[in-house]
Amino acid sequence: MQNDSDYKSLEEFVVGNSDLEELEGHLEKFNIFEAIGVVRQELRHSNFLAFLLDPNQNSGLGQAFLKRFLQRAISNSINSELSITPIDLDSWDLHNVIVQREWQNIDILILEENIKLAIIIENKIDSSESKGQLKRYCETIKKHFPDYKLVCLYLTPEGHIPSHEEYIPISYELVCEIVETLIETKESVLGSDLLALIKNYAVMLRRHIVGESEIAKLCQKIYRKHQKALDLIFEYKPDLHVQTREYLESLIDQNQDLLKDNCSKAHIRFLSKDWDVPNLKKGKGWVRSNRMLLFGYYNGPEKIVLRLHIGPGDDETRKKLYEMASANKPVFKASGSLTRKWKCIYTRTFVTKNELQDNEYEAIIEKITKQWQKFLDDLPAIRNVVKGEKWIWE
Repeated sequence: MQNDSDYKSLEEFVVGNSDLEELEGHLEKFNIFEAIGVVRQELRHSNFLAFLLDPNQNSGLGQAFLKRFLQRAISNSINSELSITPIDLDSWDLHNVIVQREWQNIDILILEENIKLAIIIENKIDSSESKGQLKRYCETIKKHFPDYKLVCLYLTPEGHIPSHEEYIPISYELVCEIVETLIETKESVLGSDLLALIKNYAVMLRRHIVGESEIAKLCQKIYRKHQKALDLIFEYKPDLHVQTREYLESLIDQNQDLLKDNCSKAHIRFLSKDWDVPNLKKGKGWVRSNRMLLFGYYNGPEKIVLRLHIGPGDDETRKKLYEMASANKPVFKASGSLTRKWKCIYTRTFVTKNELQDNEYEAIIEKITKQWQKFLDDLPAIRNVVKGEKWIWE
């Protein structure tokens, strides 16, 4: 029987599995970066790298990490037309650099006014570059700092080749090696707190980010040996988007004035019960109920947002609904012209992309709960405006 086979696979996985015990032994060693859940969060890696790169921080590293990082990156480049060399970096005083985060959406920007030097660092852990992103950053710096020498670095776990030719690919192996070298050479001058922190960072990189880490090899060995059990475990793994969808649906179900419409993992639609009338059910090409005025959650990987849409359908009905929204601001947030299919006339962001990346399930649920209450505060005014449209109730 299939269930007996599955049970046997799981039993073999958990009983007497020396590889699993070895992996657990590695992971049981305390690591601050693992403890606070930032192992694969690009924003947090960029924050910490900016801290290490900035000579003006109270890290005790001075220019050491900055110079070694840039020298190693540039020496790895095959671009012979770079405006600076590792020897330049060795001779320059970089104490006055300014290290910025998210300036014009650039992950890390390093500027030195006296030398006229600009360094772009684009950091990717699990995401990939968006179309035109790297080119846009180059053009932005050239526009704002036209007389600066520009170096562009593309940092990924495995040193992937960027789409733009001006970027030098570098890997987290390089970062890890520099941190480990500094631990050896600067141990006597670094404070105990910082020393412990950068040791934790190096260990975390070796465990999780650097491709051929000891843990990566051990995980691959375990998976090859127990693939069936692990695939079964992952089949039933709790999914954050499923959990948030269930919670969002429960909020709707608990409110006696609201009625759910079509729902999926990413889209949860509902309406005020009193809108379930013939004149608002002239839709076409959207939901099976043919309703035209629906609230909808977008429950996606980049955000959770609630919107009120006028859906596709009868042109006259759509026009009247949009005129209603346009005449009743700020209850509604209608702008621009009425589009052919969907027109958003109300929106409230529940959870941002950064919040989804940075928080555990409980924290996300707390944010959803707060925003849901704010939506309920807005709802009476929205319902009153719709109620005042006599044509809807004829």
